[in-house]
Amino acid sequence: MVLILSIVLGLVIGLLAGGRLERLGQVHITWAPLAIVGLAVQFALFSPPVVDWIGDLGVAGPIVYVGSTALVLAALLRNLRQPGLALLALGAALNAVVILANGGYMPVSPDALAAIGRLEPGGAYGNTVLATSGTLLPWLGDIIPLPLPVPLRTVVSLGDLLIGAGAAVFLVRVMTRGQDSAAA
Repeated sequence: MVLILSIVLGLVIGLLAGGRLERLGQVHITWAPLAIVGLAVQFALFSPPVVDWIGDLGVAGPIVYVGSTALVLAALLRNLRQPGLALLALGAALNAVVILANGGYMPVSPDALAAIGRLEPGGAYGNTVLATSGTLLPWLGDIIPLPLPVPLRTVVSLGDLLIGAGAAVFLVRVMTRGQDSAAA
């Protein structure tokens, strides 16, 4: 959810700053197909038909989730020279660390859930679990409540915020690239 909001925000700011959408099509992202496959798998993981299928497979959900995250992270690391992608990669890495440390699940703070009026974590195949005293690296989990209007209300991690900030920076910087030299 944060990524979608960040993309919209980045596009709006980029346009308001005089940027052009067509500049996004001029960017070369190395290993882009790898990132697209990873993101497509993650989006599929959260769709109802796939949720049921993955749930029936048991341990496959966390393995698929971690694997798809690794694909995206590899592509991000290959493209660190692009604006904002270092922030995005750092956020993805922080999320990957806490997910790996907790057996393929993102821990979510019960207090943060309560702050947005929820008692249990959401998540398709159950990719989130309530943080407990045995949770490893709980400060990297979903601990930040975002009391946005329903249905946007959610709980996010520091990694999610860095991912969103990196995406917005990437869009704004690429859309406005070359404006300073054109004005001189």
